[in-house]
Amino acid sequence: MTRQLRWGDASRMDSAEQGRQQILECALAAMIEVGPDAFAIDDVARRANISRRTLYRYFDTKKDLVQAVISSENAGFFSAMQQQLVSFEDDFERYLEECLCFAVRYRDQHRGGFHQGYLAKAASPEVFAYILQDIAPLWRQVLAAPFERHVARHGASVSLDDSIALISRLCLAYCLVPEEPAQIRRQLRLLREIAV
Repeated sequence: MTRQLRWGDASRMDSAEQGRQQILECALAAMIEVGPDAFAIDDVARRANISRRTLYRYFDTKKDLVQAVISSENAGFFSAMQQQLVSFEDDFERYLEECLCFAVRYRDQHRGGFHQGYLAKAASPEVFAYILQDIAPLWRQVLAAPFERHVARHGASVSLDDSIALISRLCLAYCLVPEEPAQIRRQLRLLREIAV
């Protein structure tokens, strides 16, 4: 019988980053399958073909692993969003609409997206809180310049922080319960009319 070598013991990945990325991909698959609170470290190690001990060389705790998966997925999402929405940066209200529409498209292109896949499986309030904390600086990076241009032209009736708090929650909601882009735009315009 031949022994299957694992990159954590007898064989090696090309780089530590490649190993870390493989663990993140396997953890994401486990989180999508059973949720962020229900997956087992042993399952992730088995999927990555490594020992539990090797996995803990990369991540100290399960919480660290969950947070790393969330951060990695969020970084990819926001990078793609920023690239796609460049043409709307001079119209902040439209930019916000397009951010939400992008989130739903991204979700559809990624088989439900990681938010839909694992948050729908009863994620704890701690996981939701971490997601909101993790995405705030990413939203700031995406929204700061369009917001500043908007303020320079129209003045500020709201703060960037309030805008980030609202858009991040709306984005999560639309990812969990998607809507057609036309409906998203109509609902946001209705929200603006009510707020005035």
